[in-house]
This record gives sequence, C-alpha cells and structure tokens, in this order.
Amino acid sequence: MSEIADRLGSVRSRIEAARARSPYHQAVTLVAVTKFHPREAMEEAVRLGVTDVGENRVQEMEEKFRMGPLPVRWHLQGHLQKNKVKKAVAMADLIQSGDSLDILREIGRRAGEIGKVQDVLLEFNISGEASKHGLDPADFDEVIAAAQEISGIRLRGLMCMAPNEDPELTRPVFRKARALWERMQVALSGGAVDTLSMGMTNDFEVAVEEGATMVRIGTAIFGPRDYNR
Repeated sequence: MSEIADRLGSVRSRIEAARARSPYHQAVTLVAVTKFHPREAMEEAVRLGVTDVGENRVQEMEEKFRMGPLPVRWHLQGHLQKNKVKKAVAMADLIQSGDSLDILREIGRRAGEIGKVQDVLLEFNISGEASKHGLDPADFDEVIAAAQEISGIRLRGLMCMAPNEDPELTRPVFRKARALWERMQVALSGGAVDTLSMGMTNDFEVAVEEGATMVRIGTAIFGPRDYNR
C-alpha cells in the first residue's frame, strides 16, 4: 500500500468516527487539497476513490487542469483576485472563496460570458482575524440580499477558515459557522444551500463534529508540502 493510500484510509476513518460523534450525522465530502503537490499525487488519490480536488491558486489549478481531464470536481478555495476570475470560472466546479460582493459580481459577470452558472460558497470571516479574508458575519442580511441579485452565480453554502491553533479552540468558530449556515438555508430556501465547508488537516475532526458537510484536507493525505515547487 502506498503512503497516500495509507494516509487517505486513515483520514476517511477519522471522518467517519467524527461523523458518528456529531449530533447531525451528516454526509461529509472530502476535498483532497493538492496545493504544492504534483499532478501524479492527485491522480493516485483519484484512483483511490477521491471525487473532489482542491487548489488554492488559479495558476496551479491551471497547470494541473491542462494535463487532461479527470473524473473529479475541481474546487478553488484560495483568495481570488479579479484578474484571475475569468480563468477560475473556466475551470472550477465550485469556487469556495466568495469573500466579497465585488468578487461575487465579477464571478457572475465572467460566468455569464460563457453561459455558465457558477456554484460558489460565501466565505465569512467567522473568527474575526484581520489576517483572514472574508465577509463580515454582522453584514449577513445585506450580503445575502445583494448576492441574490447577482446573475451567473448559484449560492451553495458557506466556507470558513478557523484560527491555526489547538483544534479544541476552533470549536466555537465552527459552531458559529454552522449557525450562520443554517440561517443561510432559511434565507435561501429551495434546497440549493447544501454545503458547509470547514476543517483542514489540523482540525477537521472537530469541524465534522460541529456539522461540516465538507472538509479540505491536504497534508494528512499527501504529506508535507514542497513550497519550492
């Protein structure tokens, strides 16, 4: 068994155990984050049953995307600059980093140009850290009202980034994100809001316990990143 297969099996088992502990017992989608890992590692994960892959940078997604089709859903989860939106919309099945109304409008505009309705998540800065991108939860009602008016996008849910610290200290952040996501489901009735993306290698078990329906995991599957790539 390869190292990736071994790690992936462990991650899946840990997700299932956390899901069993969660009061929601929700289905959980695993996004294998291949940031700074080669396409070959991504391909191995896909052979092992991974159906969703994530990238943080448009340029790296483009490099791997151009190598040929894979039977996966592509997720872009890093902060998105306006000058990269056109390329992102052409590739991503889900853009998780809808972190401002300006970027949502640009996504909608670029999607409209190619006749696409782009699935997006609203990224809220639940922790309030100045170093993190994201919409202010205090502006929730205004954001939802404005986002609903943007053609070319489909709001699928919410994404948040927790502080990089002891996983137990992130629990209140995830709990607040779950509550905000439930408000979003009420505000946007109709069933499209089905994704709560939170939790990474350091804290995904706590995220699942607190109701995440999607986790974004890289290092626990692929090992340490080579930042020189």
